[in-house]
Amino acid sequence: MFNSRFRALAAVVAFATAALAACGGGSNDDDGASIRLVNGTLTHASLNLLANSETIVTGTALDTASGYVGVPDGSPSLQVNDATTGAVLAVTAPTITGGQQVALLAYESGGAVRTAVIAEDNEPPASGTAILRTFNAATDAGSIDVYITDPAVDITTLASPTFSFTASTSVQASNFVSFGPGTYRVRVTGAGNTADLRLDIPSVVLTNQQVGTVILTPTAGGTLANGSVLIEDAGYIASRNTSARVRLFAAVSNAATVSASAGGTPIATNVVSPVVGTYVNVPSGSAISISVNGAAVAAPAAMPAAGSDSTLMVYGNSASPTATLITDDNHLPAAITNYKLRLINGLTGAAQPLSMDVNFIPVATSIQPGSASAYTVLQATPLTATQISVISPSSPTPIFTTTPTLQGSAVYTLFMLGDAGASPAGAQLRRDR
Repeated sequence: MFNSRFRALAAVVAFATAALAACGGGSNDDDGASIRLVNGTLTHASLNLLANSETIVTGTALDTASGYVGVPDGSPSLQVNDATTGAVLAVTAPTITGGQQVALLAYESGGAVRTAVIAEDNEPPASGTAILRTFNAATDAGSIDVYITDPAVDITTLASPTFSFTASTSVQASNFVSFGPGTYRVRVTGAGNTADLRLDIPSVVLTNQQVGTVILTPTAGGTLANGSVLIEDAGYIASRNTSARVRLFAAVSNAATVSASAGGTPIATNVVSPVVGTYVNVPSGSAISISVNGAAVAAPAAMPAAGSDSTLMVYGNSASPTATLITDDNHLPAAITNYKLRLINGLTGAAQPLSMDVNFIPVATSIQPGSASAYTVLQATPLTATQISVISPSSPTPIFTTTPTLQGSAVYTLFMLGDAGASPAGAQLRRDR
């Protein structure tokens, strides 16, 4: 039961239509429909919902769901507003039939509020069972697997996940799966990689004849996922991600040895600078510890935020290094033909501000040593090499040039590393997503 593999279905409109048809949602009823608002955003403490310009829900707090209220059937204009400022956050006009019961999920991706409709008038299962599905709005996370198991199960021993979702720019939903009443654990991983943990909900309680939906929504960093459980005609329980992803960029002179950890979780141990590490899941909000050649280094004031991706940059002369926590935005570009690129200046020694051109067009200017540029969104040319050049004010020619073939729907960072006096300068191009 736990290991049945279900491929993700379709975008939310198709899913809602199919679900309602299957359960006989009362399409011939002219008595209107009912709706509740789910506040799954990242930054809006309270939301209001308007239907055809009339306020129908007020003050739905973050990580809660409102009660059901009446809404006109047909294609009402549904508007989500910030309850504090009154700002319009999202507008949608889904097709809602008479007698239908739905939830309107409000969530955030890449700084924008989006909405999705979830059908909530499914027939209850047979006595002695409950049914559960997954609704995936965390499209930024790419291809993922979902394991719903007894809390003690080691998912590395399982032949297949409960659900799988392929990469998509649209929300997706699984079929329902039957479970016995009890306590379950939900784990989300990168597709085919149980070690790539994106979310862990340790306890989901299902009771007799419940109909539940595990909802996945994006996080601030774009790779991890937030979770929640919506029970039809009942409650909503949010399970925010309590982890963050951090990698070490050791950019310290004289081949210094660098170690770092967060909340006791190692990020890197005794690596020789310069080097770019891989992301490690650490407890969010935990203190960072750093050492260079065995001596403690002051940690950055910022701590890893829940759901974030960060690069911990340890930079400078080995006798007096500094550390900073750089925010990584690993949300994929909106268009699948685009990619994002930035520069991190990790050159030491007689380092100077650096600039970067892509195909002779400036995309980053005067990036100071020990800092990062903003991301630039560019169009991919997958059959043509892209020329990336890094320019220093002390050189009439680029100090570094590379001609990779860059893919769309990706995020890249070019790390400049090593001594500024080396010729050519050292660099490492990383695909972060």
